[in-house]
Amino acid sequence: HEVAHRRRRRLQQFVIDGTLIAAAVAIILWVLLGAVVYYLVGTCSEVPRRTADGRIVDNYLLCPWGFAHSFYYSVQTGLSIGFGLLSENQAVSKAYSCFHILAGSSFIGGALSLFISLMLNKQQSFLSSAEQRLLKACLALHTDGAHDLTMPQVRDMMLMHPQYARELIRATYPDPKEVQDLIDKFENGSPPERLILAATVLSAAKKRLSSFRNGVQMADIMELDKTEASFSRKLSRAIRAKANFLRMSAAFIVWVSVGAVFSHICDGNDIITSVYFAISALSTAGIIATTTVESGAHVIFVSFFCLVGVPLYAAMLGSYANLLVEGHIERQVKLRLDARLSQAEVTFLQHIKNTDDNDEVTLSEYTELQLLRLGVVDRGTLQQIRNRFKALDKDGAGKLRLADFLHRHDLPDENTDSSEGGQPEVKCGSV
Repeated sequence: HEVAHRRRRRLQQFVIDGTLIAAAVAIILWVLLGAVVYYLVGTCSEVPRRTADGRIVDNYLLCPWGFAHSFYYSVQTGLSIGFGLLSENQAVSKAYSCFHILAGSSFIGGALSLFISLMLNKQQSFLSSAEQRLLKACLALHTDGAHDLTMPQVRDMMLMHPQYARELIRATYPDPKEVQDLIDKFENGSPPERLILAATVLSAAKKRLSSFRNGVQMADIMELDKTEASFSRKLSRAIRAKANFLRMSAAFIVWVSVGAVFSHICDGNDIITSVYFAISALSTAGIIATTTVESGAHVIFVSFFCLVGVPLYAAMLGSYANLLVEGHIERQVKLRLDARLSQAEVTFLQHIKNTDDNDEVTLSEYTELQLLRLGVVDRGTLQQIRNRFKALDKDGAGKLRLADFLHRHDLPDENTDSSEGGQPEVKCGSV
């Protein structure tokens, strides 16, 4: 099972990485196509010659554009920056620019959005890192974490992972001094002493904590981990929760600094104007342009600076927006779950019940309706799931064997036995 899981994870990662590469290649090819067209057309421009303080001394004729200037114009036109340093004088060039601009704001914009969204979601997982650590601890104790943990299992978890012992001590004992004394004894004690202390703490927890009286589940441990963790652990968890935004912000600040240093050293701008150039370029405002030199080095740098920086700026804004709306979405979910049923929702619920001639609402039916109310799925998606279940449920029992569910996500071959292919036969109950 573990090998199959790793294969699926590698395949998923391969698909994500492949999509990222395809999006990046599409953007690069689009920019290069524009550069080649502008270069072959032979467009000419009058380019202003500026002093270090920004004053225009005179204009000189750049005819025709070199490849560096063509590449620069392709980037600044396609990304809607519009620095205004160059202008076109050929009808063919202007006609192509219409297509280039529309492409930049449509399918290339979609490629950029896909690239950014995959970057933001690449590190997301079905389980949080804390849940993955706890599940790994449960598996080490030969339990899946979905069922109640026995007290000996919780005790062994405390011994194997002392952070859970510290958190349980904090939740059980109200006196801060007593808490610290117990934590010190647990951390500095010998294995037999820790075993005795873990049993004592568990006995007290069963008396004082309502969640420990009727069996302990992984959710109870997660709640302890969330509420009773030390300050440093909570701070670390908060930083990890905002890791995408922090990474994107740090990368954006570094990239702005690179552009500001270029503007200050190569164009001779003061510090404020240099930062002004970098931010206006990455935000596609294009308020101030670079000066041009015969080698085209300045415009080549600005081209790559914008080609990398504009998606980076958009990714940073996306992660910041996600940070802002996260709490709002959670509140909206709670409101929708508690809201009264609309007439359409009542009608749909009655339709579900008419199919089984039963006036009781099961957990699956309740979940189905709530997912629809939240807008997480639509009725078409639910119907596809039902059809998939029926295809696997060949005997029409309304249940699947766990082995079929785990190993036969695709329609099974009639002649294929679950024990073939080097896999032992799994004997599991119905689900």
